[in-house]
Amino acid sequence: MSNIKWKRELENTKRFQYSDDDLQNALEEIRQKKLSLSAVSRKYGIPKGTLFNKIKGKVPLIRKMGPDTVLTVAEEAQLEKWIIEKALLGFPMHPDELKDSVQRVLKTINRPNPFVDDRPGRKWLKLFLNRHPKITQRSAEIISKARASVSEAGIRNWFQELNEYLQHENCAEILNDPSRIFNGDETGLQTCPKTGKLLGPKNYRNFYEIASGPEKECITVLCTFSAAGDSAPPYGCVSL
Repeated sequence: MSNIKWKRELENTKRFQYSDDDLQNALEEIRQKKLSLSAVSRKYGIPKGTLFNKIKGKVPLIRKMGPDTVLTVAEEAQLEKWIIEKALLGFPMHPDELKDSVQRVLKTINRPNPFVDDRPGRKWLKLFLNRHPKITQRSAEIISKARASVSEAGIRNWFQELNEYLQHENCAEILNDPSRIFNGDETGLQTCPKTGKLLGPKNYRNFYEIASGPEKECITVLCTFSAAGDSAPPYGCVSL
């Protein structure tokens, strides 16, 4: 392989090794004349020609390579925000959950796409992560029930993380308003509850009482109350 061809291939592999956020920050520093074009290029690793062309409006600000994405930039930004906020609340998202959500959206809006049954695959996920470097995939740590059980330290840590999250969202004042703090708990009500004690022969075990419906059927009710003493309408789940 000639040195010229090898150099070209090496240059191609170095293209676009920067994020959109880096590009926006670099252009902003140039506009505000904080640094020279060469200094900004070295700081962010963006070619001077790229910065010059984008400042002069010769090329679009947002780079675009390959075919159009199935979701718009705004839609993918909403997905990114959802994934990050969900993880900050302690519920990191499984890749299948993300794919299923995209599938439901595409089926709802009936948008043409190359996916099988409107569900994106591994390639889409990989490209999505490349477009959103704030999101990463990590192996989940499996913990036992004993480690996952509630403890004083765990509760204090949860409230600390909640406080940090609310401060990050600029809504920490919620903690000072009892009417905005709610707690919910669910309970199951059997449609065929167990009866009381029955009378019969001392050594006879087969004590049955005929029920009017399935013995394991129940209604689940979620009751929610605020720290101010107000109650929200109950939410019930019944079998149909």
